Amino acid sequence: MRLWYSFVKFAFHHFYNEFSWTYDLVSRVVSRGKWQDWQRAALPELTGEHVLEIAFGTGNLLRDMVMEGYQCVGVELSPYMVGITARKFRRRGGKAPICRARVQDLPFADAAFDSLVATFPDYFILDPVAQEEMARVLMPGGRLVVVEGGRILKEDIWSRVLNWAFRITVSPRTWKENRKLFTHPLFSVERREVQSEWSSVGVVVAVKRAGDPG
Repeated sequence: MRLWYSFVKFAFHHFYNEFSWTYDLVSRVVSRGKWQDWQRAALPELTGEHVLEIAFGTGNLLRDMVMEGYQCVGVELSPYMVGITARKFRRRGGKAPICRARVQDLPFADAAFDSLVATFPDYFILDPVAQEEMARVLMPGGRLVVVEGGRILKEDIWSRVLNWAFRITVSPRTWKENRKLFTHPLFSVERREVQSEWSSVGVVVAVKRAGDPG
């Protein structure tokens, strides 16, 4: 299993960089067109106006949040994804500050955001240093919202193949593994399943305890 995770990490490094131009198409295919709907499952869980999206990818959710009136900032490590997102904003309208940064070293003040959001995050979400940084920039009482584990509920063969592919690549971690991440004393955590007519996606909500200033 460790060898498989190493291979997936290697493949995803290239997918998020040199082959980032394929990201929107591939994500639509593996989700049967539900990818952006799954991302938007984060929106009802956000609190406040100031939102940081971590690893925003090709910027679809970031732009959705801007158009809904949130004061958004985005961080992304891949220069290719930053370029794609900047071009989308220029073509389609809307504006949000975006920058390259590692989650383990966020360039923001303590308690700067009401909410943080990450959709289908890479393995950085497993890093305790990244967890500390996310807690640091989040307001007391604020929310870290993580969308993970999309699933197609149809029973046809194609849907089963896509679910299998999604499970072993995009979301190879189990909820049990993810749950360990949020045992940080500053967070209280819940997981919900958001279901539509024929798909379902997991949403993890980690609320920063109000007793800590940052």
